[in-house]
Amino acid sequence: MDSLKLLALSTALFIVVGYFFSRLTKRNDIADTLWGMGFLWLSLVTLNFSPDAIFHFKSKIVLVMVSLWALRLSLHIGLRTMKKSEDIRYLNWRKGWGKREPFFSFFKVFALQGVILLLISWPLHVVFLSPVSEVCWTDFLGASLFIFGFLFETVADAQLTAFKAQKEKKSLILQEGLWSLCRHPNYFGETLIWWGFFFLAVGSAEGNLFFILSPLLITFLLIKVSGIAMLEPLLAKKGEEFARYVKRTPAFLPFKKEDFFIFVKTVIVLVALDYLWLGLFMKDFYVEQTHQVARINGGEFDVVLWGAVMVYFFIPLSIILYGTRKASSRWDALFRGGVLGLTMYAIYEFTNIALVKNWPLSMALVDLCWGSILCGLTSFLTFTEKKQ
Repeated sequence: MDSLKLLALSTALFIVVGYFFSRLTKRNDIADTLWGMGFLWLSLVTLNFSPDAIFHFKSKIVLVMVSLWALRLSLHIGLRTMKKSEDIRYLNWRKGWGKREPFFSFFKVFALQGVILLLISWPLHVVFLSPVSEVCWTDFLGASLFIFGFLFETVADAQLTAFKAQKEKKSLILQEGLWSLCRHPNYFGETLIWWGFFFLAVGSAEGNLFFILSPLLITFLLIKVSGIAMLEPLLAKKGEEFARYVKRTPAFLPFKKEDFFIFVKTVIVLVALDYLWLGLFMKDFYVEQTHQVARINGGEFDVVLWGAVMVYFFIPLSIILYGTRKASSRWDALFRGGVLGLTMYAIYEFTNIALVKNWPLSMALVDLCWGSILCGLTSFLTFTEKKQ
């Protein structure tokens, strides 16, 4: 049996089992609880029964990611479902379908869910069925997106659960934590997860990138169909408080236009300062100190471009999150950025001293000082007063 037929039959079995449980529990929102487990089920089927599957390093990494995401999501939704009656969206559908409810429930809820599941899981099977196991730059991007998205979704769900459990609420709308950044941080995290799986699969694909349909589809569904578009009208019934929340908080992306410009400004300042230090004033010192371990060609650093891009993405992001955004003044930003730089560079240098043979101590000392200066000065120069 080829892999496509195996996946189709496995999806059909998942649909039938889900529908059976919905009849048993008399609620169609069981589909939400089973959603995450469907991806884990198809992943395990592919790896264990497909003749083309290869359980190499990347397969193991992706399987761990899928398992972590699926188990957490299903457990979270399952526990939430047990504490209340059927989700209002499914309940409205049930009432509208009348006597034809069993028929429509099977096809419009579970069969449709199965088709969508099969399409969205496409990147997972690209990895599982590909002989390519070498790690490349897209894998680092994919893993970063998955981690960031998983944390975003998990924390957002936890914050909402804690908010709903409060006996005395000061507000009808959760507007703190990640929910102060956007109105649907859990959906934003979910889309990042699937863009992460897409980039993890890119390195395993052999020229065919049609599986980009997966992250595009989940993004479209969460924004325009089953997520934001369906929830916002229900939340609007909470009145003026939600209306004010809408005016000051983006719906999906956890940043505003000015946040993007702040990030760009931070990148430019950081790159400029680091270039002056590494590329001009101290270049000969670093070349001399690292010639035995660094990529050096003709007295110049032979930089791996994608690695450098990653560095100058994550450091500015850290400066904004833990330096300038939390700072109350420009001098507070200097302090926070300086401590952040000291911490990051200390971890890097002391790890190398502990593990790398003959790591140059003179350079480690200089670098430790520079890390604090670089991040502190960048924070100081890019600090923006918060609008009242």
